[in-house]
Amino acid sequence: MRRFIAVVTIGWIGFLTQAQQTPSVQPINFYLKGNIFNLPGESFEIAQNLGNQGFNVFHTIHPDKKGNFEFSGQLPAKDYYVLRLSDGQFVNLIFQGNDSIKVYGDGKQLFNFCNIIGSDASANMNEFLKYQQYYNQKLDSARMYLKNNPGKEQEVNTQFRPVFEEFKGVRQRFMAENLKSPALIAVVGSFNLEQEFALYEQAVMELQAGFGESPSVQRVLMEYQQNKVKIEEGKPFAPGKPAPDFELPNPNGDLVKLSDYKGKVVLLDFWASWCGPCRKENPHVVQIYEKYKDHGFDVLSVSLDRDRDKWLQAIEKDGLTWEGHVSDLKFWQSAAAQLYQVSSIPYTVLIDAEGNIIATKLRSIQLEQTLKSIYGF
Repeated sequence: MRRFIAVVTIGWIGFLTQAQQTPSVQPINFYLKGNIFNLPGESFEIAQNLGNQGFNVFHTIHPDKKGNFEFSGQLPAKDYYVLRLSDGQFVNLIFQGNDSIKVYGDGKQLFNFCNIIGSDASANMNEFLKYQQYYNQKLDSARMYLKNNPGKEQEVNTQFRPVFEEFKGVRQRFMAENLKSPALIAVVGSFNLEQEFALYEQAVMELQAGFGESPSVQRVLMEYQQNKVKIEEGKPFAPGKPAPDFELPNPNGDLVKLSDYKGKVVLLDFWASWCGPCRKENPHVVQIYEKYKDHGFDVLSVSLDRDRDKWLQAIEKDGLTWEGHVSDLKFWQSAAAQLYQVSSIPYTVLIDAEGNIIATKLRSIQLEQTLKSIYGF
């Protein structure tokens, strides 16, 4: 069940909108007009949602008896704010400077029945958050049912999977349609960081590019950087971690250990004779080997071949002149490939002289640039 309902999603963005003032932040002007009927009180507020710390109120607006209002004011920065009713209901508004926004809504159900004109980012953000609230309700129901019926995990998992897949599809379309838009803040808290870090990173980078001056986005960026460190530290092959040792036979049948290469910078290169991209990459590896082989650099090639003759023919044809060639001829079941969780090739691991990982998946220019930074040429 965890696979489909473990995604933590949010219906609001209050946890992100505590503004952190910086010297570069400049006040902005705004103009707000509209109508909110069925108001629960005589006024409403323009504020920032500080999450557990409540709301920071900047302006109080008094509409007429029919709910009409018109207001001009100033806010401390380009950022995320809320229009908040006296009973606690609110909608999110994005102010980007010199805004002229109209808001029309039903004070009894403001979040669900609200039309925002003059700020596409605000309108789009609230539309996604409405869908996310609908998804959260289904998610909570599935979790509650599973809590009361722990033996039906497989059944609930099967039933919830289409809901989860639909949510991911809606979120992906929203991201594609709102590139570099401040509205993307709505999706930041919806990712499973262990499984969807690349999408999370994409959303944060787009958000930074489009609304980086926002104090809230600056805070999102700080949280992203902290999360990235945690994710990297949690990876078994993160930079700085010891490279797991193994031994495999070379073409002569002699066992070769990765640890035999301690004292050298070594490129652990997973490849195969049948792998087209690997064969195209081999000339670059040869070129790099020739450049640095006399300066403490070496290559250990692990083949995922099954046919010994084809393996050896490919070594000769591609001019792979280094001594480090090993394989147990077990295809994807190669002991070393499984140890390093190799799911596609070519796959490389650059290891320092102490046996610690420098980087993974380096190819061509990236590999050469990394070695240049190590050797200075």
